[in-house]
Amino acid sequence: MIHLLSFFISVVGLFPTHKSVKPAPQPVVVLELFTSQGCSSCPPADKLLQEITQRAAQSGQAIYGLSFHVDYWNRLGWNDPFSAKSYTDRQRQYDRLLKSQTYTPQLVINGQQEVIGGQRGRIQQAIQTIQQQSASSFVAIEASLKKQGSQINVSYGLSDTGPYRINVALVQKEAHTAVKNGENGGRTLVNTNVVRQFKTQDNPTKSGTATLLIPSDLTTDQTAVLVYVQRTDNQQIVGAKLLQ
Repeated sequence: MIHLLSFFISVVGLFPTHKSVKPAPQPVVVLELFTSQGCSSCPPADKLLQEITQRAAQSGQAIYGLSFHVDYWNRLGWNDPFSAKSYTDRQRQYDRLLKSQTYTPQLVINGQQEVIGGQRGRIQQAIQTIQQQSASSFVAIEASLKKQGSQINVSYGLSDTGPYRINVALVQKEAHTAVKNGENGGRTLVNTNVVRQFKTQDNPTKSGTATLLIPSDLTTDQTAVLVYVQRTDNQQIVGAKLLQ
């Protein structure tokens, strides 16, 4: 009888118990680069953003980059195909908060600090400072996506509620553009994580959904979605989840 009981315990031990493990909050870094294909100072910042985010992905670090293309350079000879007034408006909202001038390339780090987009040392220092912050200052996000034809449906859940805003960005992972006019005329530019669709929701509940349309010039495998949480009182980014 004892041998049979021992055998039963051993067999049961072979089968894992399936418990729902909730993700724990952790420090995250979101780098929002305000850039333009019409700006000759922007390509080095575009390249640096690509380097930082690729290195982070390879090492499993929660560092995410977004390229918001502003529209105020369009009048100077090249109409940036990824530019939008709403992205310019987002930059100017940050500039009012951070008491900064509006310029490119400008990098806003977790909604709290702005630096020139090509200043590698300052950016790396800011990233390290955030990574050393207490996990209790951040929010855990569970999220999933379903790609159906020309649209992406995103579902998300938060570990707690607060004075939050949910941002959902559909990005083109990489774009190559032959620029014909303007300050970068004659060059082929490479942009990373170009924001193509962007939605926000203030004061969300603990769970919700968002639907994003895939632009007609993209296929689903060229896209990714970044879901990130931002405080509405001070614009600090406190959580992020990348979906591919």
